[in-house]
Amino acid sequence: MKLVIDNVSKNFIDPQGKQLSVLENVSLTVHSEEFVALVGPSGCGKSTLLNLTAGLLSPSDGSIYFTDLTEGHTPAMGIVFQETGLFPWRSVYENIAFGLEATGVPKTAQKERIQHYINLVGLGGFEKAFPHQLSGGMRQRVGIARALVINPDLLLMDEPFSALDAQTRTIMQEELVTLWEKTRLSTLYVTHNIQEAVMLADRVVLLSRRPGKVSKILTIAIPRADREKTENTAQIAEFIRIIWEHISSDARAALMEVEANG
Repeated sequence: MKLVIDNVSKNFIDPQGKQLSVLENVSLTVHSEEFVALVGPSGCGKSTLLNLTAGLLSPSDGSIYFTDLTEGHTPAMGIVFQETGLFPWRSVYENIAFGLEATGVPKTAQKERIQHYINLVGLGGFEKAFPHQLSGGMRQRVGIARALVINPDLLLMDEPFSALDAQTRTIMQEELVTLWEKTRLSTLYVTHNIQEAVMLADRVVLLSRRPGKVSKILTIAIPRADREKTENTAQIAEFIRIIWEHISSDARAALMEVEANG
C-alpha cells in the first residue's frame, strides 16, 4: 500500500475574511513499511497536512489517496496526537477498546487483540488503571496502543512526545523504534524536533515556511540501530545541520517579513 499526496494545497479564511494559504502544491508518497517525518518551521502546515491525510480536513486543491490496495480493502488509519485524548473515566483497557467498539468489532473478538497491544507497548498489569494514575509516557503508550489495535494500514503521529520531559521523550523514541520494527507500519510523523526526525525516519521531508511546500527530502539510509554509533556521528550531525539550516533560515526570513510589514 502507498499513500499518495498529489499536488495538495490548503487555504483557510482568517477572522478578517482574508484567504490564508497554508499549504501549496505539496506532493509526497509514503511507501509500504516506510517511516516518513515532516519537519519545518512553526506554522508551515505540518499538522494541517497530517489532518488532511487523516480526512479531518479537505484539501482546497489536489488529492490524497492510496494505491496498491487489495481489492475491496478500505484503508484504515491510526492517529496519535500530542494530547492523548484519553477518556478519564475509562481504564487503560477500555480506552484501547474504544477504536474497536467504534468500528463494530464484537466484544468476544476484542479481548485477545487488546491484550496483545497492551503487552506490546509495555503496559501489562495496568489494564485497570485510569489515565490520572499514569505518567505522561504511559498515557502516550495507551494512545499508541489504541491507534494500533485497529490494525491500521497507516499510522499518523502529530508530535506525540513534545509534551514529555527530555528523559521520557528519549525513552519513548527508543520504544517507538522497537515497536515500529515489530509492526513495520507505514508511518507519517510530524515533529519539530530535528534529532527525533533523524533518529526515527527513513526519509525526512522539509517543508518551507507558510505556505508550506516541499523544499527538500533527505533519505536516512543508516539502519536505526546504528544511528547512535560513533562511526555514524559525523553523518548524523550533517543531517541535523542541513535541517537546522533550513528551519532557521526560513524562521529568520519570516521574522524579517513581519518586522518589515509592522
